[in-house]
Amino acid sequence: MFFVGVLLVIAAEIAAFWVVAGQIGFLWALALLVVMSAFGPFIVRRVGFGVLAHTRERLERGEVPTRELFDGLLVLIGGVMIFVPGFIGDALGLLLMIGPVRHLVIRLFSHRLARRLQRTGTGRWQVIDARARPKRDDLPPLSGPADRPPGPDDSTGS
Repeated sequence: MFFVGVLLVIAAEIAAFWVVAGQIGFLWALALLVVMSAFGPFIVRRVGFGVLAHTRERLERGEVPTRELFDGLLVLIGGVMIFVPGFIGDALGLLLMIGPVRHLVIRLFSHRLARRLQRTGTGRWQVIDARARPKRDDLPPLSGPADRPPGPDDSTGS
């Protein structure tokens, strides 16, 4: 299924190049792809440093930078989309460089993830607080030979 998806994306990129080349010419379309792939990393770097600055501000205030982490992930995904030549990927990657668009994507996916978690429940996963120490009564009793120290009648195999 993944392979079919990749083939569909490649076919869509070729079709988009064909349409743009038909409008502005093959060499101009090729030049536009090269320019976008060359300048894309500069755009991603600028936006990424902005997200990093917001992350540092939140950390200095003692807050968890959850939204900034998702922002950074979307900037990374957008950067990859811009770096790989193709008009559709460039357009989507540039859209992800716009803050309100990233926040809309985060909001949509967070609601979808929350609904999926509510529908499936927590299942077998359990949250464990690593700082909390269990009481002695909460621990299961030990059983078998591991609950007594080795004695002189135990053989060590040598």
